Amino acid sequence: MKIGIQVMVPPYTYEDLDTAMKIAEAALEKGHEVTLFLFADSVICTNKNIKPLRIDRNIPQKLIEMSKKGKFEVHICGICMDYRGITPNMIIEGSKPSGLPELANLIATCDRFISLMA
Repeated sequence: MKIGIQVMVPPYTYEDLDTAMKIAEAALEKGHEVTLFLFADSVICTNKNIKPLRIDRNIPQKLIEMSKKGKFEVHICGICMDYRGITPNMIIEGSKPSGLPELANLIATCDRFISLMA
């Protein structure tokens, strides 16, 4: 099964991204394919320059680890990246700039679509 998950809120302010990653991990463990589509402030979590406190979770690193396992893609809204000053050389390995056509294609081709919009 192909699952699409959209997140729109900042990674360290709300827990939507944590929820999305837990859903994705559970789906990947069962052999499903997952695409995470990041919109608005959620694109911040792909900035490889984030340095969370030692007691906090490292979301960019977690996304990299999930991508390396396969069957997991991270798409980032390119306009949202530009708006927040995130350039392609700043994003984590395993993620790629994307846009509304790719989101529309994801919605049309996935078996389940989850939108986390706080």
